[in-house]
Amino acid sequence: MPDHLTDILTLAGFLAGLMLALEIGFRLGRRAAQDGEAGANAQIGVVQGALLGLLGLLLGFSFSAAGSRFLEKQDLILQEANAIGTATLRADVLDEPHRTALVVALKRYAEHRVELTQRLPFRVEPADLAEADRLHGVIWRAAIDGVASKPTAAVSVLPPVNDVIDLHATRLASGQKHIPKPVMALLTVCSLLAIGVIGYGCGVGKRRRVPLTVPLAVLIGSALWITHDLDFPRQGWIRLSDAPLQALKFGPP
Repeated sequence: MPDHLTDILTLAGFLAGLMLALEIGFRLGRRAAQDGEAGANAQIGVVQGALLGLLGLLLGFSFSAAGSRFLEKQDLILQEANAIGTATLRADVLDEPHRTALVVALKRYAEHRVELTQRLPFRVEPADLAEADRLHGVIWRAAIDGVASKPTAAVSVLPPVNDVIDLHATRLASGQKHIPKPVMALLTVCSLLAIGVIGYGCGVGKRRRVPLTVPLAVLIGSALWITHDLDFPRQGWIRLSDAPLQALKFGPP
């Protein structure tokens, strides 16, 4: 299924669930009012306030956490691009043919990173990890061969090459960081309950539910969707940018 279609279905699912909860709550409230039970619901405003407060707390923390992780992942792309660029520049201190071998290996590795993220689904395939490990070996071997023939270059060349390899593991670990499923489930349930109770209050008070409650449901649904989108930045509309990697200049080998 195309990623954008999945994203649209996710948004539609959140909105449909909230609208259904609003409608159910409203009908239950109307039934309670018709049965003369409205007096037993005098504390409905307190319940509404408590649920909305809890929802605001959960949504605020979840949104903030997802946004922070998104920025962290974007920063790691920049750090990786800087490490590859630095290693490419430091390769100039090596003698030929080691300089060319290292530059070509780094260029191929940068291209592989961009290719991988452009077709990245929900997880990294084992074949992609194997290819990355193979390219790490090529890069490291080229650097080791270069400094073996020119030992004075080791301090300049090996640290940035090591950073390139380390950042691969860091980015993999960062990609596994998501909002825990129980937290997202609690956030969704709290959203449904809050909207349902608001609908119930409108039904008990014999007020129309459309003017304010529907926009509120849409707003909450949109916030849930954006939180989910930020948490999976390779699948939805809000995506990480590989511009730092794409902007790398390697020059002629």
